[in-house]
Amino acid sequence: MVREGNAESCFRMRLWCIAVLGLALLSACFIVSCVVTYYFTHGNIGKRLSELHTHHSNLTCFSEGTRVTEKIWGCCPGTWKPFGSSCYFISSEENFWAKSEQNCIGMGAHLVVINTETEQDFIIQQLNKTFSDFLGLSDPQGNDNWQWIDQTPYKENVRFWHQNEPNFSAEECASVVFWDGRGWGWNDVFCDSKRKSICEMKKIYL
Repeated sequence: MVREGNAESCFRMRLWCIAVLGLALLSACFIVSCVVTYYFTHGNIGKRLSELHTHHSNLTCFSEGTRVTEKIWGCCPGTWKPFGSSCYFISSEENFWAKSEQNCIGMGAHLVVINTETEQDFIIQQLNKTFSDFLGLSDPQGNDNWQWIDQTPYKENVRFWHQNEPNFSAEECASVVFWDGRGWGWNDVFCDSKRKSICEMKKIYL
């Protein structure tokens, strides 16, 4: 009976040791996972902030709600307009479409990509009715295969062309323009015509 008791006691001890070891391994994995997540999240934020500071002298941050334990801050370059998860810059300089995109890239951005009606409404509120502004939308082959600059799918339900536009295959770039009697809408234009433009970049979240 003594030997059986000792055997049972040893068996229980082994079970406890295995359980404790398993819990320790799980805890270690959890800690490593947290460290890796923190490194990549904050490392990427730091890298993005560093990239932005090479193009912009100051950033403006806005409180955008809270996580469980901290506030979320969305940041844009000081002169850019925040909306949703993006920042927008209305260029006062007129250029060809390719040059306009190049200028956006030089600021860590790209020509604007419009994904929703609310985004379209926000953008036109920032524009001057006197001018036409390039979008990040083009038809490089002139075959009515319009493409967004960032490869966002060209959606059937998110198109704001003026009536009967686009209407000329040689006009391979898109702009947003105000026409009397029609209001705001998209128009196909020559890519080598000079126009103002709208740049877009993703916000930095802290």
